Amino acid sequence: MLNSFYQFTRKGWLKALSFILAGAMFIAILGNSSAFAQLFGGHIPYLAIVVFYGMAILWIHGIGFEIRSAVWKLIFLPILGYAIVVPALSRGYEINKRSDL
Repeated sequence: MLNSFYQFTRKGWLKALSFILAGAMFIAILGNSSAFAQLFGGHIPYLAIVVFYGMAILWIHGIGFEIRSAVWKLIFLPILGYAIVVPALSRGYEINKRSDL
């Protein structure tokens, strides 16, 4: 079952999407680090670690590392990275858009 999840995300366009999302998250963190710290590190500081974990998963997948061990495939499952980074980016965009008004 784990291999089927991992094989589902081995498509080239999903690897490109992973690379783009990881890059966008990196730029969002680097470009507005104080807002990131307030949003994800304010009340629950573990959220920042989870966002960095999701970004690391997408970097590994987007660059194209081939993981062979089942344990590492489970730890770095790209679907988990998407589930972490996409809501984080949308939440950060929503907060940033509201603060510009």
